[in-house]
Amino acid sequence: MSEIDLTQVEGALRRSMSLLRRTYAESPAGGGGWYHMLETPPPGATATAVALLAFHAAGETPHHLTDALAFLRARQLKADDPRVDGGWWTNTSGERPVVEATAWVIRCLATLRCDSRPDSPDLARAVEWLRHNRHPSGGWGSFADCPPRTWLTCLAIRALVAAAPYDPAIEPGVAWLLDQRLFPQAWGAEPGSAAPRVAHTAMALTTLLEAGADPADERLSGRFDWLLEHVDTGSLDEKRNRVESTAVVLPTAAGNEIWRPPPLMHYALPVAATALMRHPRAPEPDVLARLSEAVHRIVTDQCEDGSWPNNHDMNLTLWGVWPCVETLAGFRALPLARAADRIVWADGVIVIRQGNRDLPLGTVLKPLLPARPGPHPLRWARRHWAWVVLATFSLGGTAGLLARLIEPKDLALGLLVPVALLVISAIMQRKQS
Repeated sequence: MSEIDLTQVEGALRRSMSLLRRTYAESPAGGGGWYHMLETPPPGATATAVALLAFHAAGETPHHLTDALAFLRARQLKADDPRVDGGWWTNTSGERPVVEATAWVIRCLATLRCDSRPDSPDLARAVEWLRHNRHPSGGWGSFADCPPRTWLTCLAIRALVAAAPYDPAIEPGVAWLLDQRLFPQAWGAEPGSAAPRVAHTAMALTTLLEAGADPADERLSGRFDWLLEHVDTGSLDEKRNRVESTAVVLPTAAGNEIWRPPPLMHYALPVAATALMRHPRAPEPDVLARLSEAVHRIVTDQCEDGSWPNNHDMNLTLWGVWPCVETLAGFRALPLARAADRIVWADGVIVIRQGNRDLPLGTVLKPLLPARPGPHPLRWARRHWAWVVLATFSLGGTAGLLARLIEPKDLALGLLVPVALLVISAIMQRKQS
C-alpha cells in the first residue's frame, strides 16, 4: 500500500520557509526580496515573486510582503512602447523586460491578490505587456521577437490564468502547446527538440489543466502515461535536462546582437509529481505508487538547511526550493474524495470508497484495520471456564451411565454444581459488559 507521511511533508515545508526567511535581503533601491542564488544579494524581481509564492503555497504569511511589493513596484518598467511598459527585467537582461521575470511576477500578484493594495505594482499594465509580447504563432519566447519555447509559454499561460482566466491570449497559447505537428509524442524544450523531456511534459500538462483542459482528453491522457513511464523517482532532476539555455538574435541599429536569456533550471521530479497528482488515473495503484516514491525522494533529499541539492553548481538555489515546495504543498491540499466516492468512518480510520469500484466494505477496510488474533484453545477455555466444567461433567457422567458405574439420579445431582457455576459466570459477564 502506498503511504505518504504528512508529518514529514510539514517538516520539509517548515525548513524551507525558515531558509527563505534567513535569505531575505534589502535592495539598495528600496524594499527588498530574494535572488535566485539565495546567498547572493542584491535581490531580483523573478526570485522575489517566486519566494512570495512559496510562502503562500506553504500556508504562511509572506515574509516582508510590504518591502517585497515596494521592490517589485520600483522594478516595473514605464515606457511609451507597449512592448516595454509594465514588464520586469532580470538582473542579467540589461533592463530589457522578459517573460522569465514578468510572468512570475504576474502570477505572484494575482495568486496573492495584491493588485488592490496601493503599494502593489500595476498588474493590469503587466498583463498588457504579456499580451503584446506573445509571438504570432501563439506561444511565448523571452519577448515578442523570440521563437516560442515550451517552458516560457507555460509560464505565460499560468500567469494569465491566475490574473485574467478568460484573457483571449490564453487560447492561442493552449493551441500552440497542443499542436501535435510541433510536439508529436510529448513536449521538449522547443519544437523540433531531439527528444521529449519529463520536466517540459509535466509543465505543459499542468498548464493545460489549469487552463481548463480535460485530463481525460485523448491528446493529454497518452502523454500522462508517457510521463508516468519516463519519470525517474530516484533523482530530483533529469539527466541532460538540468539547465535549459538558448541564444537569441536581436536586431539592433548597429546590427544583429546575440543575447543569452537567463538559464532555466529544471528539477524534473517535483514538476512531474505536481502533474501526476492530476493524472486521470490518479487513484489507481501504479500512479499512487509513483507519487508516493516521488514524495519520499523529495523529503529524503532535502538538506538540513531547507534547500535541495544543486547539481549545476554549489550555490543554494531558489529553483530547487520552489518546485519541491509547490509539490509538497499540493499533496497537503490534495482532496482525497471525489464526486462519486463514499466516505466511511471506522474505528480510528477514515476510508474513502471509490465510487467506480464495487468492492465489499470488508475488503476496503481489511488493509487498514489491525488483524484480529485467531482462536486460541487455552484463551477460549479461560474465558468460558464454566462451560468447560459443565461439558466435562456431562461427558464424564454420560460415560459413567453407559458403563453402569453410576445411576441417572447421581448424574443429575452431579450436574447441579457446574450448572450453578455456569449461571454465576453468565451473571458476572453481563454485569461487566
